[in-house]
Amino acid sequence: MKKKNQEANSEKPQTPAAPKPSNRDIFVFGRLENEVALPVIRRILKLNQSDPTKPINLYINSSGGNGYNADAIIAIMSQIEAKVNTICLGHALSGACEILAAGTGERSAYEFSTLMFHQTLWEADGDITNLEIQAAQGQRFRNAQIEVLHRCTGQSRERLRKDIERDHYMTAQEALEYGMIDRICTHKKKSKSEKTNSNHKNHDRKGLDLIAESTVKGVKQQKVASALAVKKKTARAKKSK
Repeated sequence: MKKKNQEANSEKPQTPAAPKPSNRDIFVFGRLENEVALPVIRRILKLNQSDPTKPINLYINSSGGNGYNADAIIAIMSQIEAKVNTICLGHALSGACEILAAGTGERSAYEFSTLMFHQTLWEADGDITNLEIQAAQGQRFRNAQIEVLHRCTGQSRERLRKDIERDHYMTAQEALEYGMIDRICTHKKKSKSEKTNSNHKNHDRKGLDLIAESTVKGVKQQKVASALAVKKKTARAKKSK
């Protein structure tokens, strides 16, 4: 009996493995806290493992946040084989701007998006010695920011050191000239032919609506007329009796 059961189990068809997901889009929306950064890193690693020859699209709409989390995403992008295209949709501020600039594929931004980078806000408390330690760490972190942006944009360290002191806002065009991005996603206008087609469609819809409305009215009128005819016949029959 055991042998028969074993043979029966071996003859059962095996279910095929689930196909690998073809969607290679990742979205960085919101502040760069752990809840946002960790799923992004996991997804990047998973897509790179599934097919390192295909690019990954990283869509960004973030005001920044935890600088260490931004560095973690940048580190992962720089170490994997798959190219990562970074695309700014609405805004990429602070660490999100650095992620955008650090894309290993094509870096682009929507025409009316806003970009901004600055030195990381640094908070410290404690005694004088501890404040000195924290100040040194803050300077080291700022120097690391400058070095990353220098390698990504091609700007000199001296200019970056000056620009990073305060909030440095840029339009998409300014970011292109600065070296933050490679391409601007322009806002597409409807062509005349598309507008004409849409007007024709609207006109056709109005015509269909009018036809439907007149048809309904005609049906209602026919029902009323037939009801009146029935009433007249009934009245005549009563009179003849």
